[in-house]
Amino acid sequence: MSNLRLYTFPGNKNAWKAQIAAEYVGVKLDVPAFEMGKTNKSPQFLKLNPNGKVPTLQTPEGAVWESNAIARYVARLADKGLFGVTAFDAALVEQWIEFSTLNIDAPMSSWLYPLLGFMDYDKKKEEAAIVMVKKNLDILDEYLASHTYLVGNSVTLADIIGAANLYHGYTKLFDEAFRKDFPNVQRWFLTLVNQPAFKNVMGDVVLAKETMKYTPKKNDKAAPAAKESKPAAPKESKPEQPKKESKPAPAKEAAAADNGEEKPAPKPKDPLALLPPSKMIMDSWKRLYSNTPGAKFKEICVNGLWNGADVPNSPTNEHFEGFDPEGYSIWFCEYKYPEENTVNFIVMNKVGGFLQRIDYVRKHAFAVMSILKDDKGQFPIRGMWIFRGQEIPAIMQEECFDLPLYEWTKVDTNDAAVRERISALLCEEDKIDGLENVEVKVFK
Repeated sequence: MSNLRLYTFPGNKNAWKAQIAAEYVGVKLDVPAFEMGKTNKSPQFLKLNPNGKVPTLQTPEGAVWESNAIARYVARLADKGLFGVTAFDAALVEQWIEFSTLNIDAPMSSWLYPLLGFMDYDKKKEEAAIVMVKKNLDILDEYLASHTYLVGNSVTLADIIGAANLYHGYTKLFDEAFRKDFPNVQRWFLTLVNQPAFKNVMGDVVLAKETMKYTPKKNDKAAPAAKESKPAAPKESKPEQPKKESKPAPAKEAAAADNGEEKPAPKPKDPLALLPPSKMIMDSWKRLYSNTPGAKFKEICVNGLWNGADVPNSPTNEHFEGFDPEGYSIWFCEYKYPEENTVNFIVMNKVGGFLQRIDYVRKHAFAVMSILKDDKGQFPIRGMWIFRGQEIPAIMQEECFDLPLYEWTKVDTNDAAVRERISALLCEEDKIDGLENVEVKVFK
């Protein structure tokens, strides 16, 4: 097929997924000159992809964006076995695509991006990301101990996307000591990147000699103690102490100044904790939801969301005060790409992984996510969320890469139709929006 134009900047490992697939299926992708921050902000580009992101593929039928979707499109242009041979093979290809994207690439990005200056650095988050990467590389390594490729006996799209997702790990993060723990993954990765189709796109892959480390910038921390010009106030217990124009820094601070050390920056406060107090307590709502018997769930829990209710079986006779529209907001969400959701257990893993990755907002959020089934054999994902405040929490917007995959709609909680839909989702009714309700996952 001609007239396929791939917009991307050079060296974009996400664009490589489609480019390598194109090598296998014998399709030419034109890659025009591209300047990030300029080309993607032009009106012409925004008509193709209103997100202003790359890669974006322009086809005779319209534009395709999101790297995995582009790679799938290209792989399907010719039957070269990139989805395996059988329907089960195709399911496994999708399974490993999801696994490498959600369970390896996502935490690895949380590890890498702060080192590249794309995100604020946080040592604890880095450590958590490394733990997650290692955990999932262990799973992959055990599997590859008895498999040359991820599916079948030849390269599939799962291998292509998996290798692209691991590229920055092997070239920037995984030093020799790290790699030794995952010998089968390394064997598989090197087998792939030395295939002609991979080399034509990636070039020669050079493994990292050392792990990239964080280098603080001068303005990353508070000013050094030695530069403090404001004298410390005298203690109230010693009013007789004469005032001085300046007071020497305490011994500990002076020593730090002598050593060129800087005071650690104060830990930022949770912005949601700074909101005005609310009559609604999220934990109280979660206890009402969890403790209400199924037989009386709609009567007590759903009605109680709006009007308040006593929490059943509460040892403290707890009373939930009801929803506070000033202190909280309710949102509907819907996965944008239901055509990708054709295998039930993969969709369940997708939703489960999403909820696991946002554990940091658990204190301020509650959700019911329903996996539905339509007459096309697809599994749409739809849900309702309660958030503290009037917006989706900032940290979730900044750090959750799943967020843009969903359409988010803030709802009017006084609307009767909205309340009826919330009731259906909370009660896990057999039909949601006229579709079969297959599985429900709760975030609480």
